[in-house]
Amino acid sequence: MTQNVPPELQTSINRQVLNHVEGLSAHSDIVEALGAALEPLGDVQVFCPDCQQYRYVVASTKGIIIALAVGMNTIAFRLDERMRTRALASGGLPYGECGKEWVSFTLFRCDWPKIDVGFWARKAYVAARELER
Repeated sequence: MTQNVPPELQTSINRQVLNHVEGLSAHSDIVEALGAALEPLGDVQVFCPDCQQYRYVVASTKGIIIALAVGMNTIAFRLDERMRTRALASGGLPYGECGKEWVSFTLFRCDWPKIDVGFWARKAYVAARELER
C-alpha cells in the first residue's frame, strides 16, 4: 500500500531530498542496516512510501530528514560542516542531489573498510536536533 509523505516532512528543509528520492527504490539489506543504526537513537521517525515494493526509506527527527537509503548499496546522511568534512575524508562522497550538507556511503564494497553506519547516524541525529528552525 502506497503512503503519502507525512505533512511534517513536507517542508523547505526537506524539499530537495524528497524530490530526489521520489521515484527511487532501496534494497532490503541497506534498509536493515540503516534501521539497525537508527534503533538506539531517541526521537526518530522512519518513512517508506511502499515497503512491499522496496521503495526508498528516509529517517527524520524534529521534522528534518537526517538519513536515507536508496538503490542497492547507498546510505546518505545530513551532517554539519565539521562532520561532513570528516565523512568525506573517510570514504564518504558528496551527495549534492540532496543538498550540500549530505554525504553518501556505499555499504557493500569489496576490499573496503566497513562503514560505521551507527556513528554517522548519531552525528546526523545530533546535528538535526541542534538546528534552530
